[in-house]
Amino acid sequence: MVPYQQKVRELAVYRSGPNDPDLQIVLVHGAIDRAAGMIRIARRLKQHEVIRYDRRGYGRSANAPATESFSQQIDDLHAVVADRPTVIFGHSYGGVIALALATQRNSALRAVVTFEAPRAWEKWWPAPPPDEVNPADAAEHFLRRVIGNERWDGLGEAVQQRRRSEGTLMVEELRAQVTRRYDAQQIDIPLIVGVGQRSGDRAQRAASATAAEGENSRLVTIAGAGHAAPMTHPEAVAGLIRLAITDAGITN
Repeated sequence: MVPYQQKVRELAVYRSGPNDPDLQIVLVHGAIDRAAGMIRIARRLKQHEVIRYDRRGYGRSANAPATESFSQQIDDLHAVVADRPTVIFGHSYGGVIALALATQRNSALRAVVTFEAPRAWEKWWPAPPPDEVNPADAAEHFLRRVIGNERWDGLGEAVQQRRRSEGTLMVEELRAQVTRRYDAQQIDIPLIVGVGQRSGDRAQRAASATAAEGENSRLVTIAGAGHAAPMTHPEAVAGLIRLAITDAGITN
C-alpha cells in the first residue's frame, strides 16, 4: 500500500493501486475511525486505484480546522473526488456523507455503496447522547458495542484515551444527522446498500428503507457480519464495491 501522499483541503489523503483515469474508488470512514480502518478493503481492490482519507478531527487530519457544518463534510468529499469517475463507499456516518453527495447528483459519481448508513432523522432512531453524558464515555460505550469489550480492553491505554478524546466530535456528528442529509429517491446511479446479518433491527430497517427508496438499488446482507464489517469482513465489503462497478457498467 502507498503511504500518506498528499493533503486536500488540509486533509490527509492516501492513494494505492494503479493510476486509472477511468475509475477511482473513494472510501469514507465513519465516526471514531480513520482511513486506516478502510485499509483491509483497499488491499482487496489492488487492481483499482483506491483513495482513503482521514476526515476532519481523525488520524492525520486531527489538526485540520474543525468541522463547522455538515456541508463542509460534503465539500471535503467533493474535493477528494474532484472530477474523476468515482465509485464511492461510505461506512456508517461515512455512508451518510456519501449518500448526501450522491443526492446532489454529483456528475463524477458512477455508483455509491454504503454499509449501515444511519437514518437518524427517523422517529424510531435513538437520539444523540444528551448534554449531561460525558462525550468520552459515549465514545467508549460506542466502541465497546461495535468491537466488543475484549478487543477494547486489549487496546493500549494511549489508544483508549485517544479514542475517548474523539467523543466530542462523535457526538457532534451524531447531532448533525438528526436533520435529514440524503434522499435515495434522488439517486439515479447504481446504489448498493449493505447491512450485516448480525446487526440489530434498527440497522436492518434503515438499510431496507434506503434500498427501497433508490431508483437503481440493491440491498445486500453480509453473512455473519455486524457493524464493524470493514474490519471483520473486508472481502465481503470489497465484493459490494465490485458489484457496484459491475452495475455501473464499468469494465477495466
